[in-house]
Amino acid sequence: MTPPDNESASKLWWQFGLGVLSGFGAMALFLVASLSLAYQILEEEGTFQPETFHVTPLWLAAHVAAELIAGSIAGFVAWSVGGKRALYGIVALLFLMGSLTAAGKISEGDHGTPRGPEETDGQMAQTNAISPVWKHLLSPISLAGMALVTGLVAFQRSSRDPY
Repeated sequence: MTPPDNESASKLWWQFGLGVLSGFGAMALFLVASLSLAYQILEEEGTFQPETFHVTPLWLAAHVAAELIAGSIAGFVAWSVGGKRALYGIVALLFLMGSLTAAGKISEGDHGTPRGPEETDGQMAQTNAISPVWKHLLSPISLAGMALVTGLVAFQRSSRDPY
């Protein structure tokens, strides 16, 4: 006996929502953990240029790498939990939120508070960090793009006939 259409549709929405939220949560946890670890390893001197909150090329490389991996995690988790629709949902969400964040950061401009001699904790560093415009434009593309590619690869592998 098959469930009524409204029950089936409700299940699809739950799977979709849970897939998107799970993918987003996994991505957020990975980004927080990996960037916190990178900041601990690089310390202030490796993260910021002298006496400013302008980030170094080494930090930019670590941040881009973390975003690429995080996008992959988001896509795989969303697809695993909620299927192809959840994959497309997380891709749209990452691109939209990344674009809005990029627009806000770009509109703030290239000015910020100077960095004093006292140590900067991770939260203050994240709040005051100044990245180049290309980095802000790359973020939504790298996150959403890697989520899409990873999810579609997982989908293709699952639908392939082993023989």
